Amino acid sequence: MEKAFEIQRQARDNVKSLQSYLTDLQNWETEMKRKEAALNGEFEQDLPPVRSKVRKERPVVSKKKQEKRIPAADYKAWEKFDVEKACEEVDMADVGPASLDSKHSEKDKQEKLREEAQYEKERGNTFVKQEKWSEAIVCYSRAIELVKDDAIYYANRGLCYLKKDSLHQAEKDCTEALKLDPTYVKALQRRATARERLGSLRAASSDLNEVLKLEPHNAAARRQLEAIKARMGTKGAKSKSSPSTTPTIESQPITKTAQPKVVELETIEPTPLEKWRDGVGENITVIKPVKKPPHLRSKRALKHIPIQEIPLGCSKPKAVSKIDLDSLAQGDTNNNSDTKLDILPKEDGDIIHNVSVDKMIVPVNSVQFMNEWKYLKGSPEARGDYLSIIDPSAIPSIFANALESDVLSQVLHTLHDYKGKFTHAGRYLHALARVKRFSALAMFLSDGDKEVVNKLLVHCKTKEGLADEEIEELKKKYEL
Repeated sequence: MEKAFEIQRQARDNVKSLQSYLTDLQNWETEMKRKEAALNGEFEQDLPPVRSKVRKERPVVSKKKQEKRIPAADYKAWEKFDVEKACEEVDMADVGPASLDSKHSEKDKQEKLREEAQYEKERGNTFVKQEKWSEAIVCYSRAIELVKDDAIYYANRGLCYLKKDSLHQAEKDCTEALKLDPTYVKALQRRATARERLGSLRAASSDLNEVLKLEPHNAAARRQLEAIKARMGTKGAKSKSSPSTTPTIESQPITKTAQPKVVELETIEPTPLEKWRDGVGENITVIKPVKKPPHLRSKRALKHIPIQEIPLGCSKPKAVSKIDLDSLAQGDTNNNSDTKLDILPKEDGDIIHNVSVDKMIVPVNSVQFMNEWKYLKGSPEARGDYLSIIDPSAIPSIFANALESDVLSQVLHTLHDYKGKFTHAGRYLHALARVKRFSALAMFLSDGDKEVVNKLLVHCKTKEGLADEEIEELKKKYEL
């Protein structure tokens, strides 16, 4: 059955191919007959009827010879090819040959340039609204390159330079705008502002006078002119440069020097806030900032001074656990005498700090902990005392996410070496494991650190009675 369907499909395909072949052959035969008749003059075209027998003469236009196309591989010819001239010919194709109507073509060219300059001006105005002065300057500069006889482009660019405090450029652009249009009020006002900032007050006042001649009701120009006159000290009088025979105040000889008046200032009683800032009536020394120019500042290295919080009304801290060693070596007597501190030298050059436990302060954050921990670097026993005053449940909040691997190692060794100071060393291990990112810190524990943790777990099991489940849990957390 399938074979029968295959034979039928093949037969249909053969019939279609034959029909297509016959159609092509018939079209070819018709085309050959048409060409033969055209060659013999027997073929007549089907043209529309002639409307008029009178032929109209067309203007003879000298056709430009078609230039030869440059081959793609002729690199020398392409180097000599003038691209700008070709683009100009394409742009002026709609106008027609320049020899027929040169004035018309030049007019259209100028019109196109003005349209493009107007487009750049609109773009510049948009940037000005967005206060993008540099981008607006680029747009106005393009407009000036296209059309050089428009005062608006110069004045707008002068405004942008004025906003960028490029005062000389702003004055120059406003001057160019006034050369093209002497009655341009905005250009006069902008040039007056630029000159005022540059210190040319007389020139700025002359520009504002011109503005008031053109616009007598310009309130902004009048206010600016009065401010300039106040700066000049003329109070409306004529300046030196004015051609007048009347001597001004500046030109009159000074006959008598006025003696300066001595005015006694009333003593102002300082406010309670100022007294508190200056430490008036308190036995304290207020440190005020010293303002010196860079060339007068000391080149020596800065000295570290610990800062302590003191409650309002107190002149001394309640408890001090650190003293600046540099100040002790130099014989500084400003240290708190209530702190019991012994400094003992060691053979390896470190210093042992013996601080009494009752003078230690429990830290509330990692910064306080690290400051005290680094201070007690030469005294492992003092570090053990410092850890013993910290509640294990507060360790996760103290360190938060600021615990480092070397600090963790030091804490573990301190717990092991001075485990007699801790009633529950297991609680410290649990608390350290609850610190954020502890799993990442556990990966960097050395073999020695892991051995110390194993010994601590044995101590917690035998001496503190820690359950086997808790021991296994801690082993997993410390990756033992």
